[in-house]
Amino acid sequence: MDLLPLIGDVDEFKEIMGIINKEMDLVSLSDENLRRVFMIFEIAGGVVNGRTKQVTEADAEQLWCSSVDGVVAVAKQVIDYACEMNFQDLDGPLKQAVVEILRSACNIVSKQRVFDSSLQGLLEELQVEVGSTMRERLVGGKLENLTKEQDTLPLSWPRNGRISLEWIQLLISTFKWSSWKDPKEFRNVMPVTVVKKLISAASKIMREERNCVKLRVREDSEVIVVGDILGQFHDLVALFEENAGFPSDHRYFVFNGNYVDKGSWGLEVLLVLLAWKVLMPHRVYLLRGNHETKNCTLAYGFWAELCTKFGKKDCKLVFDKCLECFRTLPLATIIAQGVYTTHGGLFRRTCSASTQCSTGEKRQKLDTLSLGSLREFAKVNRFLEDVPENDLLSDVLWSDPSSEAGLRENTKKFGLLWGPDCTEEFLKENHLKLIIRSHEGPDARTGADDARNMLNGYSKDHDTVSGELYTLFTAPNYPQVDGFDNVGAYAVLKPPLFDSPLFLQLKAAEKPEVPPYDVFIYEDMDSDEGEDSRLTDSDEEQDMVSRDAVGKKDSTLMVTKVELNKKIQDQAEKIKQLESTVELFLKDRDDRSRRMEEMLSTLLQQSSRKKRGRGKENFTVWLA
Repeated sequence: MDLLPLIGDVDEFKEIMGIINKEMDLVSLSDENLRRVFMIFEIAGGVVNGRTKQVTEADAEQLWCSSVDGVVAVAKQVIDYACEMNFQDLDGPLKQAVVEILRSACNIVSKQRVFDSSLQGLLEELQVEVGSTMRERLVGGKLENLTKEQDTLPLSWPRNGRISLEWIQLLISTFKWSSWKDPKEFRNVMPVTVVKKLISAASKIMREERNCVKLRVREDSEVIVVGDILGQFHDLVALFEENAGFPSDHRYFVFNGNYVDKGSWGLEVLLVLLAWKVLMPHRVYLLRGNHETKNCTLAYGFWAELCTKFGKKDCKLVFDKCLECFRTLPLATIIAQGVYTTHGGLFRRTCSASTQCSTGEKRQKLDTLSLGSLREFAKVNRFLEDVPENDLLSDVLWSDPSSEAGLRENTKKFGLLWGPDCTEEFLKENHLKLIIRSHEGPDARTGADDARNMLNGYSKDHDTVSGELYTLFTAPNYPQVDGFDNVGAYAVLKPPLFDSPLFLQLKAAEKPEVPPYDVFIYEDMDSDEGEDSRLTDSDEEQDMVSRDAVGKKDSTLMVTKVELNKKIQDQAEKIKQLESTVELFLKDRDDRSRRMEEMLSTLLQQSSRKKRGRGKENFTVWLA
């Protein structure tokens, strides 16, 4: 700031203080002019009050904060009104008017933020993106944090093509923010081009991994095993941020599949995990679940989620890209030579003892079921969109443990049921101590005894001479709407042998109250395309397109319409109050700005006048 001479007697300095205190409207001044004015005021006050201590920038800043409290209080009141309102159904002109009102209020509050860091959290919580639709409000009546990272929207692929930890943190925070907003705006947050590049980068890595990935774990590390997540993005974030921690050189993660469907944020879950895979390919391992198949994603919500988030133009492209990724996902891991993890479970033998199966050859099936070997498992073709019935691949994704001995076909049409004797055989044959599988949540264990009902997130299903078998399910309060009162769980494996799991609970995180995508209506999708997308092969999938599901859609739409009409009526009066309150900020803007400039000009002219001889003591002060 340039040196500015202030010349005058005590009365003149009193006059300067009076002009600033009573006549000047400080709202429309630039930050530079505000600093100048407040420094002048402090120096003038020091002369009037006989102050001998030098005036500093800190004095001016303190004065700034106290002087604008009144204006900021009104602006905060405006924002508080906005927090209580629902703007979802306003028409265009009224919506734009509200945007202008909030812009003015936020700009006023932001003047104080320059000096008062305690308001930083308030601003981040209450600011809205100016110029976008007012559907960017939270479901539930409060505004989501708009952090500084959102200034970079839409997300872009790193310029050097390399994902960094900072980029993943930005990805997570952006998804957290956007999850509270209209899902149809997702394409404006995460462009299709970035989705494609991320999926391609991860798929390239996983395509080179074996069907069963062997993890050689550092002795000073731990391994986190995670079960089904099923589109519950906020719980995945809570797992990282509040429970297990993030992947690192000393913390491995193995995910047992089922990332998408059922929940409303399957794509966010998938993309975040793929980003970690690209950043730390030898610390993060993603296995395939039964929901990472074409049939399941068409029937259980993931296809509908993509249609909503990307529209008719791009959803098929993104869907095909995801299917391409699903085909590359490995099927199992062996951790530290003693722990076997997979999604579903054990599998059948597909070849006779004298015949090797190779690509292009017809596999010989045994007349009776018998347990398959890891040597056969290594040769299975996993690069399929869907899994055939009565096949090793379907066994890996769909099989379930049973308390009854033996190996038999599963009643689900896919996979097998296997008993404790099969678990013992598999562990002993492969020199293993522990199996951790997933696939079954509390809905699949309804009616089971307390030890196996999955309400605690895990269960010990088999305890044999050679080792143990556990089922692990990580999604709490599953499914997302009207779910069980269950906690999720994850397993921690520690050195030296990594074969004694510690199961820790994961409680449900706060998330928007929105219906899953299987009850949405997609206005921008052709009816024929939507009908084709629900073609299904399994009995369980057919349930999803039954008349019950259709009735659920109709009732949801009816309730939603009634609620919207009621909200429109309830909020009409609040909108009027809001407009009336903020009218002060919009009225006579040009005239106010002109008056401010005139006041500042007068003030500066007074400071440069020649010294008057009035028989009183005169002062010359220099303002830096």
